[in-house]
Amino acid sequence: MKNLFLITVLVSFTMCLQAQFLTSKLNSNDYVTELTSQTYSIENTTAGYWYVIAPKIAPTAQMVTVKLDSIAGDHTNVAVQLQGRYNSHSAWANVGSAVNWTGATADTTFNIVNTTENGYRHFKLLFTGTGTGETQISTLFFKQWNGTF
Repeated sequence: MKNLFLITVLVSFTMCLQAQFLTSKLNSNDYVTELTSQTYSIENTTAGYWYVIAPKIAPTAQMVTVKLDSIAGDHTNVAVQLQGRYNSHSAWANVGSAVNWTGATADTTFNIVNTTENGYRHFKLLFTGTGTGETQISTLFFKQWNGTF
């Protein structure tokens, strides 16, 4: 019985890791992380996400910049949602609304801006594609700040 439980936990853990394509950790003095040297892909209906750990003492507002490019097939939509949580034991909450890219253009760059300060220390930028296709992510930029934008 213990072996069955252990195998189930390991399989679940492995499945969760497959969706995460990148983790970034900011120091307590950092407010920006930018990743443009490598591209990441979203395939078919498998969601992927960028996980950012940002330990700040004071509440912050956030901005994320994303560049998407359709490289194969037909993603009918890619939803990009910023989520946050206070620590690794709390539940994820949506920060603002998802941005939906319909793939109608060859590529697109957009910002998700949250001007309401929150106390989240963990962020997840979730990418969910629908349809059959492959979308490339070539720019990821995360910024947080105290006070007005």
